[in-house]
Amino acid sequence: MIIHLVQNAALLLSLCWLQSLNHRFWDRNDSVGSLVSGLLYGLTCVIGMMIAIEPETGLIFDARSVVLSMAALFGGPLIAGIAGLIAGSYRIWLGGAGMWGGLGVTTLSVLLALGYRYLHRRGKVDKRPWTLLFFGLILHSLVLLLLFMLSEPNTTVMVLQAGLSMLLVMPFATVWLGWMLGDIAQRGRDERELRIAATAFEAQQGMMITDRNSRILRVNQAFSAITGYSDDEVVDGRASLLSSGRHDAAFYQRMWQQLTVTDRWQGEIWNRRKNGEIYPEWLSISAVRNPKGQLTHYVASMDDITDRKAAEARIRHLAFFDALTGLPNRSLLLDRVQHAMNTSIQSNTYTALLFLDLDDFKSINDLHGHHTGDQLLCLVAERLGDTVRPSDTVARLGADEFVVMIEGLAGEYQHAANRAEQYGMQLQTRLGEPFRIAQLEFHRSASIGITLFNDAGCLTDELIQQAGMAMHQAKASGRYAMRFFDPAMQEAVTSRLLLEEDICRGLQAEEFIPFLQPQLDESARVIGAEVLARWQHPQRGLLGPGVFIEVAERAGLVEQIDVQMLHQACHQLALWRKSPATASLSLAVNLSARLLYQPDFVDRLLRLLQQSGANPHRLKLELTETMLLDDMPAAIACMHKLRGHGIRFSIDDFGTGYSSLAYLQKLPLDQLKIDQSFVRELSENGNSLAIIKAICALAGSLQLEVIAEGVETDEQHKRLWDVGCRHFQGYLFGRPMSLEKFERLLTTAGAENTEAGRLAQIETSGPVPE
Repeated sequence: MIIHLVQNAALLLSLCWLQSLNHRFWDRNDSVGSLVSGLLYGLTCVIGMMIAIEPETGLIFDARSVVLSMAALFGGPLIAGIAGLIAGSYRIWLGGAGMWGGLGVTTLSVLLALGYRYLHRRGKVDKRPWTLLFFGLILHSLVLLLLFMLSEPNTTVMVLQAGLSMLLVMPFATVWLGWMLGDIAQRGRDERELRIAATAFEAQQGMMITDRNSRILRVNQAFSAITGYSDDEVVDGRASLLSSGRHDAAFYQRMWQQLTVTDRWQGEIWNRRKNGEIYPEWLSISAVRNPKGQLTHYVASMDDITDRKAAEARIRHLAFFDALTGLPNRSLLLDRVQHAMNTSIQSNTYTALLFLDLDDFKSINDLHGHHTGDQLLCLVAERLGDTVRPSDTVARLGADEFVVMIEGLAGEYQHAANRAEQYGMQLQTRLGEPFRIAQLEFHRSASIGITLFNDAGCLTDELIQQAGMAMHQAKASGRYAMRFFDPAMQEAVTSRLLLEEDICRGLQAEEFIPFLQPQLDESARVIGAEVLARWQHPQRGLLGPGVFIEVAERAGLVEQIDVQMLHQACHQLALWRKSPATASLSLAVNLSARLLYQPDFVDRLLRLLQQSGANPHRLKLELTETMLLDDMPAAIACMHKLRGHGIRFSIDDFGTGYSSLAYLQKLPLDQLKIDQSFVRELSENGNSLAIIKAICALAGSLQLEVIAEGVETDEQHKRLWDVGCRHFQGYLFGRPMSLEKFERLLTTAGAENTEAGRLAQIETSGPVPE
């Protein structure tokens, strides 16, 4: 019996040793490890049955129940199933009187242990020795009961004798085997956790472990890569060797206070590498305590955030500084203006904003390319920075616009204004010096607008806007000028913006209507009219172009007004075409040359003529000569396309612009319109008469029609007739009038009545806006 117990104990120890090896070799492959564990448990059962006590052939008493129950409890259903299948198969192969009892013991051991495992996983029972002993007693009591029930009469006594011995030994064997297998499993889990911890410790993040006195115990490779120190150089040293000296004692005091209270601290810190370089890192420190709550170690993890800080600096620079010149941009300028506003209130001194714009900068980009223009802007930025004090701000808003902010000028307004003007003159003088770029030399002046402030009466955007308005006034008065902001400018700008909004609304509501001013030939016969825009305002009544044209041109809305006049003119020509009395009349429509540069304008106009049914030969487009110079080739191409469909062209205000003979040869023109400024001075200025005579002679040589506008007196009419002008327009023949009055004029006067112009003047001499 003793030998049998020794054999079984050796068998169980062998099982434990093999399981330990199995955990070590197949730790990373659960499937293979489970298969091997099942085989080991099964083979252990087979060997146990080979060396078991067999009081009668086929009646076997062994430790199979202990092995299979522990296989199920610690290994789970798969391992227990494999082991039970092997043990059951071998028991069937042995056969004998106790075969069915042996199979029952195999099945009962597995099922009961799986039930124990289920309850343990749900926290109902534990795996302490006393619990295992209780489980072993229950299991083997049931095994004994099962064997007794399945035994034959001649074997009952042997079953009871062997079973009682088994009941005394096997529960303790269960406790012993369970304890050893649990220890093996725990050691396996500990080894896995240690490997994971070791892998994590050697991650890309720098790690350092110290004792409670900050003496370094261990560092990883990432720590060495970040700091330049090897583990041999820092182990047993103090963590303070990394200190950069940038942080004061109060910083470290706050850090240790937080560590003491929360066992954790993290934040940005500047440390020093072995080579002396100071670098930023993100440091996290955790305190480690033993089960008694006593502090034992500190674990620190660190990330080198040099690249991240550099990226943040680049992003911050892009957000607040101009990419070309490196000067503060609008966002940073607004922030500094707000700060200067607060400072001015406290110090009771004025701050000046000087808004600078380079004169004629666009020509440099056009003639020498944007690369040269960019170089010039960088030189301008450098000179501005050299001229002002280090405490002042030089910013670039965009293109060739710069703002200089001068703080702490004076407490009295006039004195501050004088000093601001001096600064402005210094800047103009400095910028007036030649700029050299490669082999080129540039001379550029600057227009400057100035505004002063010493309180929070305006928003920062409004202050920059004020300086900008003053700059535009300086530029309007001529180059190389300087102007201070006047509150009247703000009122004018506000009125202009409101009028712009009102014009947009009027365009949407189609409130702009055509007024017609008659045009006559040498027989005083009305041959057509010029279409002039009027605004039928719902509140202000009928408004002339002097109220809205300039604002519309600045806002880029005049093209929309011209298009609406074109639509209404084409519609009217289509109606006149149906009557023989009006079919020969033409309408001249003022057209912004910018419309000619639009790629779809030709198609849009031709489509309008087709849809309206107007005769294109009766439509005349009046263009201002100076506007054509922006893109002469494009304008000529567009005019040729339209003239090919019968549309005629007239040059308005001829003689007031460049009047280049070269482009007169290229432009497909039909008419020259003498500007009224020459007509008005016919009686007083002999030069005007000479100019008109020259225009008429030029038009005759080019086979162009000539029409004079602004004819108001008989004397003007006679002088124009004498120099060869045969077409006329002006108050002498009719003021601009509504469509109804124009048609009534035609009906009343008759087409051949030479006094038609006189009647028109009498009928339409009311207060119609011009």
